Amino acid sequence: MKYRRGASAERELIRMLERAGFAVVRSAGSKKVDIVAGNGRLHLCIEVKSTRGERLYFTSEDYEKLVSFAEKFGARPVIAVKFVNNGWRFFLPENLEKSGKNYKVGLQTKKYLTFDEVIGRQTSLEGVIKGEG
Repeated sequence: MKYRRGASAERELIRMLERAGFAVVRSAGSKKVDIVAGNGRLHLCIEVKSTRGERLYFTSEDYEKLVSFAEKFGARPVIAVKFVNNGWRFFLPENLEKSGKNYKVGLQTKKYLTFDEVIGRQTSLEGVIKGEG
């Protein structure tokens, strides 16, 4: 059941990215990352998770695979979490909270991005303050 929910979330995010003008490839079997997407100016390596709960744990191994692959690929690493009944939230690896050997994200995690911020359609308030917009 978890696999189906995760695969369904991946397909939903792929459709969102394609509608936003990105070319998207889904990595079957999730060797390094789940999705690689680009639009000629922005390249993303995305690990997709889905949960019915309010928090999710992300393993150190998944963290390292995502960051390492994205760095080699020249892309921005992103963790995309679909909180069932609460929508999508996107996290940058450097903003994850360490919890023992793993990392934790949740509905209470303050530092997250919206879809529009991830794809560069909107600048975060923090980015506006820093003069990035």
